[in-house]
Amino acid sequence: MYDVDAYLAHLGHSGPVEPTVGTLRSLHKKHLMTVPFDNSVNAERGDYIWDYVEIDVDQAFDSLIRGGGGGTCFELSGLFRRLLTDLGYQVDILAAGVRGPDGGFGPDLEHLFTGVHIDGSVWLADVGFAGPSFIEPVRVDAEPQDQYGCSYRVVTHPQDERYLVLERRAIGTDWQPVYRFRLRPRTLAEWKRDPSQSEVLNPEWNWAGELVSNTTVIRSRAFDTGQIMLVGRRCLTVDNGREEFKVLVKREDYDATVGTILRQAV
Repeated sequence: MYDVDAYLAHLGHSGPVEPTVGTLRSLHKKHLMTVPFDNSVNAERGDYIWDYVEIDVDQAFDSLIRGGGGGTCFELSGLFRRLLTDLGYQVDILAAGVRGPDGGFGPDLEHLFTGVHIDGSVWLADVGFAGPSFIEPVRVDAEPQDQYGCSYRVVTHPQDERYLVLERRAIGTDWQPVYRFRLRPRTLAEWKRDPSQSEVLNPEWNWAGELVSNTTVIRSRAFDTGQIMLVGRRCLTVDNGREEFKVLVKREDYDATVGTILRQAV
């Protein structure tokens, strides 16, 4: 059963709970470090995973928070959005199309995350993106914002002013788009199955500039200075802005990385 105090205790947050930028920053990072992204459950959901976008908060809380499991973008973002609302934040459901292999973007409803309004600014909160992406919330602003060796900014799409683009830069790399979005509040009903909305029926989606199937298992977790992501057997670690990529050929290496992300004994 959903409980704010139990949620905060699980995240290890014992500081202020007033709806400020500082509180949001602390909660966001602790959430990414504590509750992993894990889409392995999608294998049981079929091609149209968005049928499950409207979560049962109590059920998700028992699985992800009390049970220590991992979840997908709509489960993680849905729980976090409920927590922020209960703490007094003004939040919007936002949607994004993720950068694809051709440099373009996926459909507008490909990814779901949260916009948080604080003192006249909008902050992006995204605890349900496998990464690589921000560990602390990012203000909607073209001025670069640095965190843990990486920089982030939100700029107007150069070819379509209707959209904003979240961009990321790690050490030794140029600015790269992560996803594009509009500051248009969404409703969960927009993700309901509708044959006329072909853009949300695609059983594949974009991840870090490549196209992957919804049966590809993706897991990730943040740590104090970065993130570790596992896509199939490909592992990307970002630590203080430095990226390391490797393919985990040996079973024991793969199992150890899964254990690290899910915090399971191997």
